[in-house]
Amino acid sequence: MGRCLTRLLRNHCDITLCSRRPDRALSVARRLGVSASGIKDCIAKSEIVIAAIPTEGLQSFAGQVSETMRPGSLFVDISSVKCGVVEVLSRTLPADIEYTSIHPLFASAAVSQKNVILIPIRGSRWNSQLKQLLASSDMRVTESTAEEHDKVMATVQVLNHFTYLSLRCAMARLNRGQDMEPFKTHAFRKSLAVLKLIEGNLQTVELIQRRNKYAPSVRELFIKEAKRLDQQYRSSQGTT
Repeated sequence: MGRCLTRLLRNHCDITLCSRRPDRALSVARRLGVSASGIKDCIAKSEIVIAAIPTEGLQSFAGQVSETMRPGSLFVDISSVKCGVVEVLSRTLPADIEYTSIHPLFASAAVSQKNVILIPIRGSRWNSQLKQLLASSDMRVTESTAEEHDKVMATVQVLNHFTYLSLRCAMARLNRGQDMEPFKTHAFRKSLAVLKLIEGNLQTVELIQRRNKYAPSVRELFIKEAKRLDQQYRSSQGTT
């Protein structure tokens, strides 16, 4: 995601990459045509810090870099779950650091529809400038709250991913050792392509299932509807 955002933002602002592995940051920066430096130096010189790191590491990272960030600068996370995360980061970041949470709803700069959800948490100095920066970088920005974000994403991500995870598990049980290639339809191949994407990002997918507070009720509804449909088809089986 850091590489993706860099590709989109690099022509609209000055970007410096940093990482716990300076050699990796330098290598990526050279490929993308931006600067790289050590974490402390990078943070100290930046007006906006975008933490493109796993959700589990955000609190520790925010605590470390906030000591170096300029007063009045902006901290941005890109976590896929907001409720719980934004409260922790708000307590961790000093009061003189502004804080906004965003969720880029795409994984590649090449996709045509690049939606991003922006959730202002603390401070107002950078809000309009960040929205303008994202919009000028070919992203469609929608402002929301942490609560609304997680409630909607319970359908968009939790429910959607859960259906594919269920399909993945069922297929593993049903088709052991069977050559399915001659039987595949176009629609089935598209489902397999989505499964491949999910498996490639399984850590984040499972984090969303565990951390979105609306996930249990959404999964419960899905299971209830699956059982209802199963019963409906069983009762009508063999009838004309």
